[in-house]
Amino acid sequence: MRPPDSLRSLVSGMYRRVRSAGLRAGGSAPNGVRTLEIAYVILLSDEAHNYMSKLEIELMKQYGPHEGLKATPHITLKLGFHVTDIEPFEQYFDQLVTEITPFEISLKNIGFFDDVGIIFMDVVHTPELEGLRRRILKDLSERYGINPYPLEGDQYHFHATLAYLSKHDFETARHRLKQINIRFKFKLETIGLMCHTGEEWVTYKRAKLQHKFADPSGKH
Repeated sequence: MRPPDSLRSLVSGMYRRVRSAGLRAGGSAPNGVRTLEIAYVILLSDEAHNYMSKLEIELMKQYGPHEGLKATPHITLKLGFHVTDIEPFEQYFDQLVTEITPFEISLKNIGFFDDVGIIFMDVVHTPELEGLRRRILKDLSERYGINPYPLEGDQYHFHATLAYLSKHDFETARHRLKQINIRFKFKLETIGLMCHTGEEWVTYKRAKLQHKFADPSGKH
């Protein structure tokens, strides 16, 4: 799936900024206060997680270590942002766990952000998924003054990153992977609060949702 030029331009600029910001995680703000970079994510089912991890390792065997290996497979709900105190955001995470109503998530085939060499599992956009993302953006803005990035507007593209590759390796991998047909469906059960160490993203906290999944078909 190829994003439109306007989206690819936004993605290119944002990922350059996000990757640059990651290098400063845990460093000092201009006023000397140390900050952490954190993000809210959906953690995948075991089946989808294991498939993605295996594919990441296969890509590493072919092209060497890559950025995709520096975070557990996930779907980002809120891109990384810097905080001086993680506790309020951990409390908000705990609140989300009690309030989110589970829904179905689908991963479908492999996608590519050409301009930045990113390979990803494509996530099917649904009203439930978009509603959860919008809710988190709104809460963070109103409660903590954390404003969304330009990329987090209407054009936001849900995805689960597999790898960042050089231009040559990306084109080779793209040719090999674009014909693969993949589809995973799973119930949203677990969300994560991730933290950047300055080198990689680690799952600082993970929790299962307290509400049970209600199958719209009436099946259990």
